[in-house]
Amino acid sequence: MAFEYKQFVLATELLENEFEATSNDQVKARKSMLLAKAFDMIEEYGEALQWYDIADQYYNSDKSSIDLAYSLKRNERYKDAEQRFQEIYQHTKEIKYLKEVKICSTAWMQKKNVDNVRIESLAFNSYYSEYSPCYFEEDFILFSSDRESSTGNKVYKWNDSNFSDIFVSDREGRQEYNFDALINTEHNEGTVCFSKNFEEIFFTRCFSSEERDQHCKIYYSQRPNGFWLEPEALMFFDDKTNFGHPCLIENDSVLIFTAKAGGSDNYDLYYSVKIGNGWSEADIMPSNINTEGDEKFPKAYGDTLYFASDGHIGYGGLDIFKSILLDDGSWSQPVNMGWPINGGADDFDLVIEPNFSKNNNIALKGLFSSSRNTGNRSDIFSFIQFAEKPEIPDEEVVEEIMETQSFDVYISGLVVENIRENGDPNAKIIEAIKLNEGRVDISYEDTIAFEKLNENGRFLYKAKSEQNHTIVVKTKDHLHKQIIVTIPPFSSLKSDTTINLRFVMERIVYDTEIIISNIYYDFNKWDIREDAEAPLDSLSEMLKLNAQLKIELGSHTDCRGEDQYNLNLSQKRAQSVMNYLNNKGVGEDRLKAIGYGETKFAIDCECNSCTEEEHQANRRTTFKILKPE
Repeated sequence: MAFEYKQFVLATELLENEFEATSNDQVKARKSMLLAKAFDMIEEYGEALQWYDIADQYYNSDKSSIDLAYSLKRNERYKDAEQRFQEIYQHTKEIKYLKEVKICSTAWMQKKNVDNVRIESLAFNSYYSEYSPCYFEEDFILFSSDRESSTGNKVYKWNDSNFSDIFVSDREGRQEYNFDALINTEHNEGTVCFSKNFEEIFFTRCFSSEERDQHCKIYYSQRPNGFWLEPEALMFFDDKTNFGHPCLIENDSVLIFTAKAGGSDNYDLYYSVKIGNGWSEADIMPSNINTEGDEKFPKAYGDTLYFASDGHIGYGGLDIFKSILLDDGSWSQPVNMGWPINGGADDFDLVIEPNFSKNNNIALKGLFSSSRNTGNRSDIFSFIQFAEKPEIPDEEVVEEIMETQSFDVYISGLVVENIRENGDPNAKIIEAIKLNEGRVDISYEDTIAFEKLNENGRFLYKAKSEQNHTIVVKTKDHLHKQIIVTIPPFSSLKSDTTINLRFVMERIVYDTEIIISNIYYDFNKWDIREDAEAPLDSLSEMLKLNAQLKIELGSHTDCRGEDQYNLNLSQKRAQSVMNYLNNKGVGEDRLKAIGYGETKFAIDCECNSCTEEEHQANRRTTFKILKPE
């Protein structure tokens, strides 16, 4: 019960007693596996490894072998982990375990040979957790910690520690104290970023209750006269969505953060663009950044984004990766920061020293967080990465390396259904659920391949051509969904690459009016405005992809004008949409145009009192999918 309620310290005590009290091997196997996972959650990886080993001895299975292999890797026993992953790959033939063999072999070699990085623990580290460093003004470092001097007297039952606060220290870490009292509360606060002038702060605040473990949001405050104002929550998602770890880029005009949104079981990176005094809706970062695992703790320096991930191939738990913002607005393929910044434990939240400039001796300098086995929990470390002077091999060696080195591209997809309030296709989305029954058609050149969704709503396909791949997902009772994927040239790859896709499916609802957004008309006109072309193009693509569907197009007017005139006007508007779709390749036999005039208002206001915005909302076009006869 304690494990289920995420009270992991208590769970280890209870489970050890239960393990000793039973003589049943299957029960011992189950208890030892729960013990291993509980110790993992409180970052005691050595204890976790012992219990994974015990669980595997009591009841050996594919799952127990895999868990033990990953635990060996997390404890940096790379040769043992490599051997385990090799055995697992031989048994399962799953490519991801062959990748683990390669990374464990690389990690073992780097652990022996890499000596160009100096890492030191900061003086303010303690028995408690310290993490998420942030440079503040010229002389200070901010960090998060659950040490005893945190605000409030609540205990976080996950690890039996205090709730975390934000602390400030001098650059040498010799003297630290609580940050502003308006920022720190009895709840969990952490992971801070500031605007360039340090007059705006963004941070994560998490609430706990008896019903749920954590509920996290990003909060924002300003200090116009040297004092911080009461923080306010940024509302990028509904109240059920956990999001945090803010990071500003592009001269403070773009906010990057992590969120577990859209029905995902994992955290992805999202971004929002500053609009006036507010922020745009959150949009997910591209698929070469996000994976099937967790992406968290973004930080930026110049045009480089640093973030932590356990989905990209790494050395243990979370690893730190970097990606560069290119001139065309895209992000480069993430690169692992390498040993020893990354090791077997969780390594995250790397921040570069302000005004750092690369020179002939030092390539990089800053701070990062890690739960590496130091006898404490998470700590903060400084690092200096010295410039390397690599030996340049001769041309024959280069050609030999290029001939023998090859990497693969994988297409990975997650398929979910948007669940809307009361089943209304026009209502807000209340949750997203995974779909695990369906077919995936993958076509390129003159070839077509098929994949099935697994029990987690996912598929994985190894690309066999550099041509664009068209991916179509087909699930029962849903509209087909298509994404076209650009495959990078295989010769340009520096590692195996996974392109992560997310297919959000909409359920087919018959004979129900669906509003086509942004299809408006000028007063007394029926021609298609330029701003209506994009949504109509999307509608035409949907119809071409779902060739079995027939729809009725409905057009509506506002209340001004005579009834019969408006009826005729709306018929002309519906017909103009039908003509547009027909010109885009949708057959007339699949379309039916009806003008409703002013008989069905979207906003039922008093005609003489309606605003122009309300009139425009009523001058709309809708469609409904007709039930097959």
